[in-house]
Amino acid sequence: MEEVDYLSINPPIGEARGRIEVIEFFHYGCTACNRLEPLLVEWLRKLPADVSFRRVPALRRQDWIPLTRLYFSLEALGELDRLHGQAYRAIHEQGLNLSNSSELLPWAARNGIDEKRLADILDSDETTAQVQRARDQTAAYGVRSTPSIAVDGRYLTNAAMLGDINALLPLVDDLIGKARAARGRQ
Repeated sequence: MEEVDYLSINPPIGEARGRIEVIEFFHYGCTACNRLEPLLVEWLRKLPADVSFRRVPALRRQDWIPLTRLYFSLEALGELDRLHGQAYRAIHEQGLNLSNSSELLPWAARNGIDEKRLADILDSDETTAQVQRARDQTAAYGVRSTPSIAVDGRYLTNAAMLGDINALLPLVDDLIGKARAARGRQ
């Protein structure tokens, strides 16, 4: 139900062209995001051809910046697919503080990443620019909690609204259907 389970974004963000875009706003330190991750991995295996998916590290607080930098650094290294889930496990199961370079760099080395190269990318101008874009997108979509999911620039929902992490992706499927219908009316 609108305004209860999801919010309509009005006006929609972006132009509805091409595939329906689904964006997950997440934070590695978020317990609910960690619980969503295996469900999301399974959901992505069945992603319809007319839907694209991307992740954006939500940036709602200054202390989230180091983990936002980690995400973009893993992406720059071509290691995101391999280590995205590992980052969650390191934080939530192993109790590592990957916001702290004294724990992050040894973790990266144990996972086959050159510490110096990672440190250089973490502090690069490109990573800083990506962090700013993530901050801007978090604000533009009105993300208030994680995980939040935006559908086609038209709808935003999150686990807090639903009260059940297991209800999130079925609602996203419904919102994808609504986005298809809205596009058909244009």
